[in-house]
Amino acid sequence: MKAPYIITPVKVDSRFDPAQWFVTQAQQHGLCYLLVHADDGIIWGRIDGAGLHTSHGIAPTSPLLRAVTLQQARLFGPKGELLVWRIDNGWSARLVTDVDGNSDDVIDEDQILWGDTVESTYNGFTLVREGSQGMRHAVPVTVTPDRLKRHELRLRVRHYMTENDDGEARIALSRLVQVLLESV
Repeated sequence: MKAPYIITPVKVDSRFDPAQWFVTQAQQHGLCYLLVHADDGIIWGRIDGAGLHTSHGIAPTSPLLRAVTLQQARLFGPKGELLVWRIDNGWSARLVTDVDGNSDDVIDEDQILWGDTVESTYNGFTLVREGSQGMRHAVPVTVTPDRLKRHELRLRVRHYMTENDDGEARIALSRLVQVLLESV
């Protein structure tokens, strides 16, 4: 059985400049959202015609995007996901895209992003807070308080199904697709 996805290795230059690299890759592959896990926090991002916009300076705990602290990052959109991660001697990356005409082996799951209070909006980002603990993150979309209360802020995850030799289905791979506001 043919896999419902294509994995393509992507070269990462040894002089990796994440901001520049992500903009170039986004333009090349038609991707627009960024989710970074760094030693010092989480960074959300969005790439458009004006370049890279990050949650740094919007969310109090969102750090600068720097290669020295980056652990892994996912640049994603409906066309695919580019995952880059730190390895012992540099960086590794791969692009996952869909196989055309194989939608029967794909399951999209919309996961509710946490947040119950809109604190502010700025430059296409919304700073949301969760509960009395005050955990915050700045998502790269504009969310109204009413839509947030209805749990419409979602992260779409695509799961690719394959079968083993006995015909048993399993999730072989998952990727991020889109940050969206979905009516429930």
